[in-house]
Amino acid sequence: MRGRAAPLSEDRVRRSLLQALLPLLLVAADRGAEIRGYITDRPIVYVDPIELPLFEGGTIAGRVRVRLALQAANSDAALRLYLQRPEARSALLIALVDFDRAECAPLVPINVERMSGVVNRALQRAGMTDARQVLILEVTSEPI
Repeated sequence: MRGRAAPLSEDRVRRSLLQALLPLLLVAADRGAEIRGYITDRPIVYVDPIELPLFEGGTIAGRVRVRLALQAANSDAALRLYLQRPEARSALLIALVDFDRAECAPLVPINVERMSGVVNRALQRAGMTDARQVLILEVTSEPI
């Protein structure tokens, strides 16, 4: 006599579906879709690049461009972070504006170690608990 399979709860079905679809979403990202990430034990969610003006003497004297990514604890956290990207980018933008005004000048090297601390604290204050850390992928500055 065959035994019956235990019925699946709605939450378990939803979680299984998300786990099954996440690799497809991440592969779509590599082909130009909006969501991006890696299928690893620490998935990555990319943030749209942030470009800010550099001021000197009350005028715009340059610009800085920052590319960031959010490292998540697992694929479930990465999916939640992907959905919270606008809020995360907003918190990062505010932190970078403050950092830009206090720390940056057109012809001065940018202290990326200090920037890392600023953006990671900003995400913690914003309540983004799914992000393990903010990864700084690229920082460029140029005078105008």
